Amino acid sequence: MDQKQLERFVDVVESGSLSRTSKRLNVSQPALSKSLRLLEEQLGVRLLDRGPRGVKLTIFGETFYRRARSVTAELRRANDDLEHIKGKLTGSVSLGVTPGPGILDQIIPKAVMRIALKRPDLRVRVRSGTISELLVDLHRGDLDLLFTVLDERTKGPDLKVQKLFDDNFSLVVRTGHQLLQQKEISLQDLLSSRWVMLEDALPLWESVCKLAAQEGIEVKTRPIESNSMVFLREVARKTDFIGIMPSYSAEMNSANGNLRHIPLERVSSHNLLPNLARPLGLVHAVEIELTEATKALLRSINTVCIEMNMLRK
Repeated sequence: MDQKQLERFVDVVESGSLSRTSKRLNVSQPALSKSLRLLEEQLGVRLLDRGPRGVKLTIFGETFYRRARSVTAELRRANDDLEHIKGKLTGSVSLGVTPGPGILDQIIPKAVMRIALKRPDLRVRVRSGTISELLVDLHRGDLDLLFTVLDERTKGPDLKVQKLFDDNFSLVVRTGHQLLQQKEISLQDLLSSRWVMLEDALPLWESVCKLAAQEGIEVKTRPIESNSMVFLREVARKTDFIGIMPSYSAEMNSANGNLRHIPLERVSSHNLLPNLARPLGLVHAVEIELTEATKALLRSINTVCIEMNMLRK
């Protein structure tokens, strides 16, 4: 078997159709079918069941597909390393990013543009998704790097992490909100408005509820939770809800005039509230050696974070 056979097989599995792969890889469908048939003959098993609705992996195909993806990813990296030795600034790099204002619309675009200008022939792929989805792609070699919140899911002997900066949670309200007129904000004031928050900020809400119970304050509402920063921002911007979001996002939205940032220090009981922080950073698989292109992107992300004062020089 050769590299093209493996790449065609992987593409067919992921597209679910011989015709789609044929068009995408610019290879005739008869040639593609022959390539797959030869691969099956070499392995001595049937990898795909072909039907009117496309192709489906057999039990043998499922096992081979997992390995084939890893092999094709490593071959890609090996080719990139050889091109680097030849002095060519080519190759490819795949980056996964979990959503969040300031990341996908600030840090990553600047970092990618910086490296793209220096390496015009470099292929860069940026994919957004949940941390669970992207970790799967990282483990099987489809992604070279992952920019995300560093938590229990990114720990383990098979992953290497580089923390870039800590991000604390902040209170945000719309321009004109009544809380902006107060020099000191009490628990009663906080609980007079409904909250909207990231799921990660739930411990902050629970602490507020405990303090309220100690002071005999009735909690009449429940917060709205979401993993979408866009949803959180829009609810806080268009209503009297109190939003809880990472401080870098709060500062950016304040600068844009969308929201106003209220430091926790203005809350009368702030010393009793937990200091919630989200460490953000880069993750990659230990067993996969980073290519020079990937290292260059990693350096570019670090540089952008320094320039944006997100981490110390």
